[in-house]
This record gives sequence, C-alpha cells and structure tokens, in this order.
Amino acid sequence: MSELSIFIDESGDFGSNSEYYLLTLVFHDQSNPIDEEIVALRRKLADLGLSTNRAIHAGPIVRKEAEYANLSLSTRRSAFGSLYAFTRKAKVVYFTIAVKKKECPDRIRLKNRLARELASFFRDHMQYFLSFDKVIVYYDNGQAPITELIGTVCGSVFFEVDYRKVAPSDYRLFQSADLLCTLELAGIKADAGKLSRSEEIFFESRRKLKKNYLCKLDTLKFPSR
Repeated sequence: MSELSIFIDESGDFGSNSEYYLLTLVFHDQSNPIDEEIVALRRKLADLGLSTNRAIHAGPIVRKEAEYANLSLSTRRSAFGSLYAFTRKAKVVYFTIAVKKKECPDRIRLKNRLARELASFFRDHMQYFLSFDKVIVYYDNGQAPITELIGTVCGSVFFEVDYRKVAPSDYRLFQSADLLCTLELAGIKADAGKLSRSEEIFFESRRKLKKNYLCKLDTLKFPSR
C-alpha cells in the first residue's frame, strides 16, 4: 500500500500579533526511507552538545529564545543548518501558502482564504495525490481554525485520510515544516525590508539569506522537477 505523509505547520496567528500568516505542508512519500538522514541529524546534534530527543524549533533558534537563549550564535547556526541539511536530503517536497493579513481583516475571511488556496492546490495536483492508497496528516492541533480547515479540506479531497496529532519532538519532518515556514516568512520580510534585528544578526543579510538558504530550497518546492 502506497502512503503519503503530510506534515503541517503554521506561522502567525488569527489575531493582531502578526502581519503575515503562513501555512506550510511537507510531503513525504513513505516509499522513500529517511532513516539514515535521521541518524546523521542526531549525530550532528550530539556533536553540538544538544539533546537528540528534543525538537529543533527554528524560530526560537533565530531569535535566541527559550532553550537557545544561552547558546552562542555559531552553535545556533549549526543547529539550524543541521536541520536545514536534513530537510534537503530527506526526499520531501513542500508547499507554502502565505497571506498578508490586512487582506483578510477577520478570522472568517482569513480561514476562508487559506481553505480556498489549499483546496485549489490539491485540485491542481489531484493526479499526484490520488496515486497514493492512503494519506496520513500530521498536525499538532496548535490552532483550532487550522485543525478544522485541515479536516474539512483534506476530507473532501482524499478517499482515505488518517489524522494524527503530533508532538514536535516525535517527528523530524514536522520540525522540517517549522523550519521551512520560518524561512519562507524570513524571505517575505527580507523582500519587504522588514527583517527583525535578531533575523538580521542570524542570517547576516538579505543576500546571504537567499544565497545560503532560500535559493537552495527551489528543488524542494512542490511539484519538484
């Protein structure tokens, strides 16, 4: 039986605390094993003196927050780079929906916009998705509107779909979705000249952000060529 895993993460909120809302989906054809890549990532984290069992959270790494507050810039960059390298080697593709929230000034319009774009994406690539016997969707149920949206859209598209609430520490590909969401948002902010001070320090410049990270992700964007 052919199976497709979809790992979903978001950046932003349905309130007034963010200018943009992003939804990232990472697709993994389970016929492509990633065991060796996971082992290599654990080894790199251990070499950095970091826990191999905890989730890597890209945003806090960039902002020097939470468990990364006392780590050096070089260590944080190495941890971020290790997850980035894992993601590029893990035989996955991804798709991101990005919405400027002033275009959807309330929760209903934002949810409807996300639902329309997600449904349109699935319809445009229906032949690919229907080639799988089963689809497994992983989300951490972090935001109720997204949980509802995922259930409605995926339930209308796929014949057989299994929804699983995920703990970020349990799945490296969920952490990849978080990383890709973080990078996509950084790219949008860089183009608008709105990188935060912590982002400017971490990525060094808009040019280096694009050269070192964003340009290399083109081969992972769905559909991969």
